[in-house]
Amino acid sequence: MTDSKETPVQFGPDGSLLGIVTTPNDGSMEPVACLLLNMGATHRIGPRRINVKVARRLASHGISTIRIDLAGLGDSRAASGAEHYRTQAVQDMQAAMNLMGTMLGVRRFVVIGLCSGSANGLSLAVADSRVVGVLMFDGYSFPGRRSLMERNFRRALAAISNAAMIGKTSRWLHRLVSSKAAAAIAPDMFEPDAPEVTAASFRRSMTQVVERNVAMLLLYSGTMHVVDRHRDQLGPFANDPFVKQIEYMFDPTLDHSLTSLAAQETFMTIASDWVLRVAHREAPPSVHGALTTTSSGSSGTLPGKLALARDAIA
Repeated sequence: MTDSKETPVQFGPDGSLLGIVTTPNDGSMEPVACLLLNMGATHRIGPRRINVKVARRLASHGISTIRIDLAGLGDSRAASGAEHYRTQAVQDMQAAMNLMGTMLGVRRFVVIGLCSGSANGLSLAVADSRVVGVLMFDGYSFPGRRSLMERNFRRALAAISNAAMIGKTSRWLHRLVSSKAAAAIAPDMFEPDAPEVTAASFRRSMTQVVERNVAMLLLYSGTMHVVDRHRDQLGPFANDPFVKQIEYMFDPTLDHSLTSLAAQETFMTIASDWVLRVAHREAPPSVHGALTTTSSGSSGTLPGKLALARDAIA
């Protein structure tokens, strides 16, 4: 007997978007549903099927989810229009919320976005008042000079015996001296803005959603950022007013792609506990107000028993 029911769905104005709706098997549902987004160009299942596992974990707690492929990713067809990538992503996510509203009668949503999915989740929260919470994992990061120096130093030490890093360094040096090799680099998929533009957009967006009382959790992994002291990843924004209203967590046991079963269990526990608190509008478990920070040396106590993945539709 499983805790969830999974339904493939086709949606969007022209039926070009694909997703999987996961609902509690017993029919009892919380009044908040969750959107699980693509990580970069990854299929909707997420790295190591984490979106599938999170969906089933949340269903066991009464939370319905939809994991979707945005236009042009996974099993979804490319958009027929010529909208900017981010604008199209927001429209796709709104179509998913519309579908969940029709199917389940849900009118409030939380979003879980990994890496580039974080930016999409924040953009959706800005555009649509139905979003009441966004979890951003290894999303926006603005480390200062000290943090960057320490990160690079630690990575350099680790790279001495790492064949992959040695290869990357060799290719970087080759591009540095070869204009032909530099020109062969593929353009960035998302045509990133200049750092100052990204920073200004982040501050504006975060201020806006916090003023609307949207719950925000910024979660960072140990592999991407190595160490974290005093909210390093927020850099110049660490003392901005909006920071007092968000949750911030750094967990050194997590890696960016959630490779190990232990990292997956930790992420699922953090994510499901947070979604349930948002659904019930409970305060964060912190004596220091809304901000929570896990130290660089400990990830806190989490259940040690690992949940086994079930083979089913993704």
